[in-house]
Amino acid sequence: MNKIKKIISLTLVVAVFFVQINVSASDNIENISVKSEQIKVIMEIIKNNYVGNKVTDEQLFKAAVDGMFQELDSYSTFYTKKEATQLIESVSGEFVGIGIEIVQDGSYTKVARPFPKSPAIKAGVRAEDFIIAVNGQSLENLTPTEVANKIKGKEGTIVTITFKRGKSEYTVDLVRSLVKISAIESKDIRKLFPKLDYSTARKINYIKINSINANVATDIKPYIEKAKNSGVKYLILDLRDNLGGYVDSGVDLCNLLVPKGPILHFINKQGRKKTYSSYLKKAPFELVVLTNENTASASEFIAAAVKESGVGVTVGETTFGKGVAQYIYDLSDKYSIKLTMEEFLSRNGNKINKIGVAPDYEVIVPNPIVSPQRLFLDDEMEEVLNVELILEYLGYDINKPDKLYDAKTEEAITKFQKDTGLRAYGVSDHPTLKTLNIKLLESLEKKDIQLDKALQIILSKMNEN
Repeated sequence: MNKIKKIISLTLVVAVFFVQINVSASDNIENISVKSEQIKVIMEIIKNNYVGNKVTDEQLFKAAVDGMFQELDSYSTFYTKKEATQLIESVSGEFVGIGIEIVQDGSYTKVARPFPKSPAIKAGVRAEDFIIAVNGQSLENLTPTEVANKIKGKEGTIVTITFKRGKSEYTVDLVRSLVKISAIESKDIRKLFPKLDYSTARKINYIKINSINANVATDIKPYIEKAKNSGVKYLILDLRDNLGGYVDSGVDLCNLLVPKGPILHFINKQGRKKTYSSYLKKAPFELVVLTNENTASASEFIAAAVKESGVGVTVGETTFGKGVAQYIYDLSDKYSIKLTMEEFLSRNGNKINKIGVAPDYEVIVPNPIVSPQRLFLDDEMEEVLNVELILEYLGYDINKPDKLYDAKTEEAITKFQKDTGLRAYGVSDHPTLKTLNIKLLESLEKKDIQLDKALQIILSKMNEN
């Protein structure tokens, strides 16, 4: 078995161990052998007697294993070797290519952004450029994944790509290189809060971590050192929409920010417990960690470690609640499996799986309404809660958002309808729901209430000190 890395993300966890699959006597080896023989017999019957399209041994084997994994949790999966490699690459923070992020736009993919210091950016590739062809082959109607697979290749090889910018096309030869993606985004606190005076702003830093990839601890170190040397006392650590990454990288990150003690604990089916710890003598900053419902896996144990160590508080929404770990096994040069084999607990031994990490200060950002259903007085359903959350976010008076469309909801909707030029009669009809979404998205562009709350907490701490 190959040595493999331990990852915790919403999709994947792999461990740095030489792992072996143990089958105990209680697993009834004889029964497993009988079932295996039955599967062989079924495959032979199908091959020799089925009159439909011809199926191969490989197809039947894959279908049988796929069926087994359908009985397991959503994190356990049967992969081709290529799919498993792509999964690990997605959280590694490194890949061989030209260094662009791409998205679908009509019949073609386009560049969402070129990564700094990448071959693409050195060649003048810009965001919004469409990718028309690779090595003379048209990319029309291909998915971003299919396009990415055509662009990637061995390091040092050349790929010829045709881009379209506006009405003009241009073709460049790019040398595929190892591209390292920084997981860190740092923003000047005075750009986020222009009214903040200089003497206050110089004590606060903001860092967003997009993923716990292989580079995260290395990437964040310069920012931490600069902040310490500049006299920064408070750090806003934004983990919103962070789906996780490598365990070791998350632990390394905690060793830069979280004081001495456990970070998380892994427990397997046999009860074996493995604890990862921080050895940091003194935390450099007081932390405020931002979380939302898409803060998942590795980012969850980091948020919990901050909260439970007392070095900071969490603000926002309860995290996703993915607290189980998977291991990847290479079955052959063709297939791999990802299997849930451990659960991880927080610094204080609290369960995360299917529960999440609750914030110290709950600040909910509502989601846009997707249901077209009209809502009336006395309706009681999930959609009502979302409508009330949006109304509250927009500044309308709602006692406490819940699932009941009561008189207060009707009153708030009527006022919203008047304010936006709609028919004012208290029913959440289709035009009202559509306008609620529009006003919500406009407001989200202008303000970040979770970030505002983080600053409010820090200013309050400053006044106390």
